Amino acid sequence: MSLRAGLFVLSLMGCRAWGEEPRLPQATDDWYRDGQAQLAEHLAVARRDRPAKNVILFIGDGMGVATVTAGRIFVGQSLGNSGEEHRLSFERFPHVALSKTYNDNAQTPDSAGTMSAMVTGVKTRQGVLSVGRSVPRGDCVAAQQQPAMTLAELAELAGMATGVVTTTRLTHATPGAVYAHAPERNWEDDTALPAGDDCLDIAAQLLAFPYGDGVDVALGGGRRHFLPASATDPEYPDQSGWRKDGRDLIEAWLKKPRSAVTFTQADFDAVDPQTVDHLLGLFEPSHMLYEVERSNEPSLEEMTRKAIAILSRRAPEAGYFLMV
Repeated sequence: MSLRAGLFVLSLMGCRAWGEEPRLPQATDDWYRDGQAQLAEHLAVARRDRPAKNVILFIGDGMGVATVTAGRIFVGQSLGNSGEEHRLSFERFPHVALSKTYNDNAQTPDSAGTMSAMVTGVKTRQGVLSVGRSVPRGDCVAAQQQPAMTLAELAELAGMATGVVTTTRLTHATPGAVYAHAPERNWEDDTALPAGDDCLDIAAQLLAFPYGDGVDVALGGGRRHFLPASATDPEYPDQSGWRKDGRDLIEAWLKKPRSAVTFTQADFDAVDPQTVDHLLGLFEPSHMLYEVERSNEPSLEEMTRKAIAILSRRAPEAGYFLMV
């Protein structure tokens, strides 16, 4: 720091010490005033020392810094401004940080390994779900020997309610890593499982969740992975299920106490959160439709709100963990 700059800082400190406001030439500039307002906003945030009861993990899958920047500018310009000065909803949170996730064996990561890191706390290989870093991709035996416990499993062990909400297939990499341990992200049903190994596919693991009373709410796409090949899709008569083992996992879900399954917007709207403890929503054979194409299925917001309504009633004291 130069002598002149140091004297300037000291002079500002001296002004504050004497109770005077520093006379900055930029003090009336809109950018300066906005910065001061944001500073005051953050300083006014009340400190909370007690642990949080509920945890909602929102994942913008593939949404890096460049995507956030583009989104911020788009929303800002849609409001008639230049765009860069806009703040997205989550940028207004009282505490914001930037974290990095990556695969143990690849610089360009996939969502299987990165989501595994988010819900287990350890890095792992590309293409695997919630297993240790030494598990080779496709090695069922190694995966069974080295599972990495997830937030959902820990939550159920603590008596919390748990839920998964997604616009992808429920068996896709990001939601799958929450409840399944698999050495291959593409094992969404049993069609590609290696012969002879005692492996469970990702869809089957949702039903076989070993802790508590299992995942309470699961909403998304991927109906084909829960239906046997002999079953016709309930919305598309020209399509059928993909399972070779003949199991109907949707019927298996309905064996849970106070359970419901929904395929359409109307069915979803009819679900009363006060009377349902276990809700499975499968709104498309594969991924759900993009928002601009959505017609007969609930929005991400609607699914999230209903999940919260059910989970908050299920464990009012212990709390809940929800991944969206």
